[in-house]
Amino acid sequence: MAILILPRGVIIRLFFFLLVFVNLIFFAWAQGYFGATDDSREPQRLAQQLQAEKLRIVPGVQAPAVKKEEPVCRLVNGLTMADAEALKTAVEAFGGEAKVLPQEEPALHLVLIAELANKAAADKKSAELTRFGVPEHRVIALEGGRFEIVFGSFPTEAAARELLQGLTKRGIKSARLDAREQPPLKARLETRAPASTLLQHLPKLVAPHADATLGECAA
Repeated sequence: MAILILPRGVIIRLFFFLLVFVNLIFFAWAQGYFGATDDSREPQRLAQQLQAEKLRIVPGVQAPAVKKEEPVCRLVNGLTMADAEALKTAVEAFGGEAKVLPQEEPALHLVLIAELANKAAADKKSAELTRFGVPEHRVIALEGGRFEIVFGSFPTEAAARELLQGLTKRGIKSARLDAREQPPLKARLETRAPASTLLQHLPKLVAPHADATLGECAA
């Protein structure tokens, strides 16, 4: 049996025409020429995706704004300085604001002999006072090694001046008056927080302080 051997050029041309034929068959199948097409095929899905007239923009929906509760102010009276500081810390712990308002103490009016250079000078002056018949005095040590002799301290200048006049009549010429400011012992506490929070917590915090009272803040 003889075997037909085709020339090389003929084989190449046959192969080329075969590829063209296969591509034509695939194209016809993809376009649906061989029957109904499946919507899941790529051309149909692409066409559906490109239907711009069906697209619409949905505006963003904003959440309703939460109304912020206005802060209120309450004043706590009748506290010691230590209690005011402790209560301030407690108010800040639940998110409130607090401010300590020290209450000024009246000045004390002293009758004294001041600026004695050292203890020896103070002891010498004390001995002189005793000889003058003025035993009611105290020797006070100050910073820097200085001393002073105090005859008395009074809440009013008038009372102090009366003692000074008595000493002058007894020959004590070096005594004088000196008004001195006193550190605050009492304080008020100004507190601020949203109304519901402050009115819930503050009365409980104030309750243990027997002398404390609640009031309105100054306008």
